[in-house]
Amino acid sequence: MKKNLTFNPPIITSTESKMNVDSFDTSVDAFDNKEYLNSFYAFLDYINPEFRTKYGNAKGTEFNIPHGSIIVNIKLEDNQLKVMAPFVAIPEKGRIPLLRQVAVLNFNNMDLARVLMKDNLLNFEYSCPIELINPYKIYYVLEEICLTGDKYDDEFATKFGAQRIYEPEITPYSEEEMESIYTALQLSCNECLDAVKHFEGLRKYGFAWNIIAITFYKILYCIHPQGQLMNDLHKYVREHDREDIPLPEIVAHGKSVIENLKAIPKEKLAEDLYYVETFIPAKRRSNLKNIQENFEDDAEKAESYYEQDDYLSCSIIILYQFYRLYHFNNVQDDVNAVVAQALANSSGKPWEEAAPFLMEAMNNIMEGNLQVPSASYMEDIQNAMKNLNMGAVAENLKNMMGSLFGGKNK
Repeated sequence: MKKNLTFNPPIITSTESKMNVDSFDTSVDAFDNKEYLNSFYAFLDYINPEFRTKYGNAKGTEFNIPHGSIIVNIKLEDNQLKVMAPFVAIPEKGRIPLLRQVAVLNFNNMDLARVLMKDNLLNFEYSCPIELINPYKIYYVLEEICLTGDKYDDEFATKFGAQRIYEPEITPYSEEEMESIYTALQLSCNECLDAVKHFEGLRKYGFAWNIIAITFYKILYCIHPQGQLMNDLHKYVREHDREDIPLPEIVAHGKSVIENLKAIPKEKLAEDLYYVETFIPAKRRSNLKNIQENFEDDAEKAESYYEQDDYLSCSIIILYQFYRLYHFNNVQDDVNAVVAQALANSSGKPWEEAAPFLMEAMNNIMEGNLQVPSASYMEDIQNAMKNLNMGAVAENLKNMMGSLFGGKNK
């Protein structure tokens, strides 16, 4: 294996969190001063400053905020906070196993809110006196409703034939975007399978594991899926991280998953690719200090490999950490600019040429030496990649299965 994996520009260029930390502090202070309405308004401003005017009524007593495939209805009336989110309609066939799963959600996944049934409709519900709307608690309530609802309505629809009560307002990807994504998915899967075959032949299962993990993270980063495809990819990531199964078996399972992803027809793929509004983010708001702490051990390992001229090991470690960063965080623009530029500059290059770009980016992050991104920095990266995507990528796809990494090359 002689070349770095191809970088595919993400469909969503900036993942920086919209959360306003100062507004959360304002919310906490207002709650402590028993200014409960002001506390809640500042709390909404903390999540997204646009939500109060965009989804609230003129009196500021009712908000209907979409989150993926559910909508969260919030009312402030009679000194009570009432939250209700329509979930799914119970089907005639398969209702018993569905209700069993709902019971599991209520006992295992939900701490404060509950899924309740009325007239064959399932809804998330929560209420409390206005004096108890502590911002920390309410965020947790809304988070469990949003993340559980947006995940399980897709699963219940797929597994049990449940019908969503609320149909989300979505914007499908354009035909051009879909074509780019499909090409990127095919290339990513083919690169991964070719590399895994190479490493399996050398019985280097650790490298094979890393390549599969990077590919899962890379696909999520590039195509930003929704619906059941997103749920499935998150499940694959968790399964791939298991430690109770021999490594060769985990690699074999991961390889079969990649093969299945590659085989998804373009029309089927398009069903779960769209833009949609979200309320509570599924990922953490990134923080440079936390990023540095998470990178610290692997940054030292990568530096050691680099000094030993082991450019493959150095690059694989950094690629894993960079793509993993996007999986768990809404990455701030200054860090995103450093990482995305390094991924673009090292794309498809021999390891000895790719490693310096990746190592420099890792060092810059660890030292806090971040560039201020221009308004169009990701657009610049995408434009720089067009020739590669249309030229080298197409050629790679055409000659795949043995040619990407030199066939028998070590």
